[in-house]
This record gives sequence, structure tokens and C-alpha cells, in this order.
Amino acid sequence: MVEAVFSQSAYGSLKIAQRYGIGNCPSSSIIFVADGQTPSKEELQVAQREADARTRCKWGNAVPLGGDPADVFCIDVAWSIGDISDSDIGDGRRAVLEQASFICPNSHIEKSICSSQAALHTILGRAAQGEVVRIWYSHNPDEMCGFYWLLSKMKAAATSGPIYAVKLPEWEYTSEDTLCTYTGWGEIEPRAWVRYLPLQQEVKSPLLTACSMYWAQLQKENAPLRIYLNGRLQSAPETIYDSFILRELDAQPDEFMEAHAIGTILGKYQLGIGDVWIALRIEQFIREGMFEVLTIPEPDRPIYRRMLRKTKGKQRI
Repeated sequence: MVEAVFSQSAYGSLKIAQRYGIGNCPSSSIIFVADGQTPSKEELQVAQREADARTRCKWGNAVPLGGDPADVFCIDVAWSIGDISDSDIGDGRRAVLEQASFICPNSHIEKSICSSQAALHTILGRAAQGEVVRIWYSHNPDEMCGFYWLLSKMKAAATSGPIYAVKLPEWEYTSEDTLCTYTGWGEIEPRAWVRYLPLQQEVKSPLLTACSMYWAQLQKENAPLRIYLNGRLQSAPETIYDSFILRELDAQPDEFMEAHAIGTILGKYQLGIGDVWIALRIEQFIREGMFEVLTIPEPDRPIYRRMLRKTKGKQRI
């Protein structure tokens, strides 16, 4: 079975999920320290032991997803943003990604383009030979766009193999009776993928045709953004999220760290967009004179790791 995902984080997590719980448990876990905290060596050791114990417990109780990591393919080219008049992964998509590359200098655009091209070629080739393709997607705009786009490619290629899809729930109750919301498969830890298999549905001919037609409509509209709104994928102007972004920027002190503001926006609103798009909109606000740059980020670091100052008297018209 061929597995298809649309983000690097989902790609890594799914590959681990296939073998999670098989063999020896990894010997170390990652612990996180909040900004401003400096735990002692003893506190770090205790935290590490506790984290390792939790990992061993999860590993021992896990049910592996199954499959071969070599059969997992990722197409990560951000179809939710920019010009989609050309749906091939080529110069048009490269140009869109390059426009945003100054936000994150180490974004490895060419590597992403080449690996996505190879992934699509393999998926279509194996589907043409009758292999099963399973697509993991969600209401995240990039994943939803990827789903529609990939189905349009499979219909155009007249692939003969069965197609299945697993859509991530927007929310669910956990075993601790707490409510969890998700913005994409990249947030799902490896041991959890297997529990979503019952949500798998076959993509039959009517859905394949409908998705292909709708992607053609989105291409014709060719808006700056595609968003998930009112239960479906929609074309949208680049300003669609500005009210959310400006609301949080207005709540910041006169001088503030741009990265912290972006983190607040991502965590609070869960809009399905990433840090790059928010940073691009803040760049526009800077050009409009709403903010001024106080510091320059370190080389090869995201441009938003800098201090900004509000410009008094400047308001957006």
C-alpha cells in the first residue's frame, strides 16, 4: 500500500507509526524547558527519567500501524498559497515558494520540489499498476488542497488501483475526558495513527470526479489563498486573516518580539496557516508603516526573530 501525506512532520510521524511498539524502545526522550527557566542538573535528570518512563509505557502498550516506511510519500509544496494555474510541481510552484523563502532562509525549496515531484511520479506509477493508495488529509488548507490536487492528478492519469482516504477529525475526546483539537496530521504522535484506521473510506468514482472538478474551479479562480471555511475549501484574498493578526499585534507592547506574537496567533486561533504566511502579512504591515524594525535576526534564522516597534499614528486604511 502506498501512503500519501502533505507535510514533513506528518511524513516523519507516519513512518515511525508503522513500526511503533516493535522491538526495543528508544533509549531517550526529549524534554522541553520553557523560556526563562533554568532547571538544575538534578531537576533535568528527574525530568528525563520521568519522560523515559512514559515513553516505555507508551511503547509497550502500542499497536503498530503496519506497512513499510519506504511506501510513505510526502508532497509538501503548499498548494493553499499562491498561483495554482499550473498544477504541475515545476517552475510555477517554485516561484511561489521562493517568494516566501526570505522568511525562512533554510527552507530547502529545491529539495522539497524535487522530492515532491519524485513522490507524485511514484504514486501515479504504482497506482497505475493496481496498487492501493491511501491518502491522509485534514481540514488544514495545505492538506485539503493536497487531497483535491492529488485526486485530480490520479483521475487525469486514469489510475486503476483502489484509493482510500483518512480524514483527521477536527476534534475528539481523549481517554482523560478532555477535548483535543487538531490542525493537521503533523500534530499526531506516532502511537496514535492506528486508532484512526476505522475512519478510512474508499474514494469511489463520483468523489474522484467531484474533487477533480472542484480543483479545476479553484485553479480558475486562482486566488492568493485557499482556506477551509464553512466546511469546505474556498478561494480567499490575501487579507482574509489580517483582522486576527492585527488584533494580536495591537495587544503587544509598543516594542515586541515578532516571533512571540506569531506564536500567540498560531496557538490562539489555529487558522490552519503557518508562521511563514503570518510573517509575510507582517512584512506588508511594515511596508505600510504600521511597524518599524528594531533588530536584525541572526544569519540563517527566520526573519521574524527580531524586535518590532509600533509606529504611533499609523493606522491601516
